[in-house]
Amino acid sequence: MQLTFVLSLFLLLFAPFASAESTPAQMRALLMTGYGAPEVLRLDQVPVPTPANGEVRIRIHAASVNPVDWKIRSGRLQKTSPVTLPYIPGRDVAGTIDAVGLGVTHWKVGDPVIAVVDGGGLAEYVVAPAENVAPKPAKLSFEKAAGIPTASLAAWRTLIVNADIKQGQRVLIHGGAGGVGSTAVQLANWRGAHVIATASERNHEYLREIGADEAIDYRTTRFEDVVKNVDVVLDTVGGDTLQRSPSVLREGGTLLTIVGRPPAEACSQRKLRCPSPSTATREQPGEELTKLGQLFDNGTLKMNVDAEFPLEGAVEALELSERGRARGKIIVRVLDEHASNTSARR
Repeated sequence: MQLTFVLSLFLLLFAPFASAESTPAQMRALLMTGYGAPEVLRLDQVPVPTPANGEVRIRIHAASVNPVDWKIRSGRLQKTSPVTLPYIPGRDVAGTIDAVGLGVTHWKVGDPVIAVVDGGGLAEYVVAPAENVAPKPAKLSFEKAAGIPTASLAAWRTLIVNADIKQGQRVLIHGGAGGVGSTAVQLANWRGAHVIATASERNHEYLREIGADEAIDYRTTRFEDVVKNVDVVLDTVGGDTLQRSPSVLREGGTLLTIVGRPPAEACSQRKLRCPSPSTATREQPGEELTKLGQLFDNGTLKMNVDAEFPLEGAVEALELSERGRARGKIIVRVLDEHASNTSARR
């Protein structure tokens, strides 16, 4: 009895984490060695990270690419969001818990999960704060589940938490076929809103399939010429699109954006609500991801994967994202027996 107590105390005080026995010392990872063109990226071997207190380590099965990844690489965000080089891009992962740090009680080795991380996702292993982790939706593959975190959290926080979309409202979503836009269209439809979305004409059928009531080809039609008095605008495009958006809102309507800042003068003049998504929620990311996962599991939300690449093709995945023509999400398969095939599956 006394020996058992001593052993338990030793493990509690000196064992840094519980982990799988077969974890290697090195892993493959996409390294960013500087700012600039895609040539600053290379696949290399780096040490497998160790989870600190309150963290878990995830054996990544799949990751997804977001615009923030190539914006960091290009240097566009260097002043506002600098990173320490060398840096591993990637913020969305799906995989299995491989190690559990001290203080983590609600996750165990082997649990299938999704997580949002602050870089490090385009690799074979990543550490994540336990509160950023959620159960992987049981009905989704790891590849589809990897597309959830960043994009779906942005859509959830803007439309559901900030705007609290209600039945009968009119909602305009710019960039409705992209990663954030695709989830946003579905969430607005789920809440019973009348959904209008902008996208190129080739994506209009897709938009209607996921719940849009109207689709506008932004290349041939100025949205303000055909849309008036909407309750909510969600902009995922930025630039001139964001600046023109206040004119289509009713007085007192809500302007949401995930790119740039709403025009303050127009917001004031038209008495618009222009909240910041960064202050939208008091919940932990894992709690929000759990709610989203349930919506994917029950069929309310669907994940469209536009392209899949192996880890060796991660640079190509980022280049595809930068071209801005993806419908839904771009996925990087990490744990895959066919990973040696570097061509994308489209």
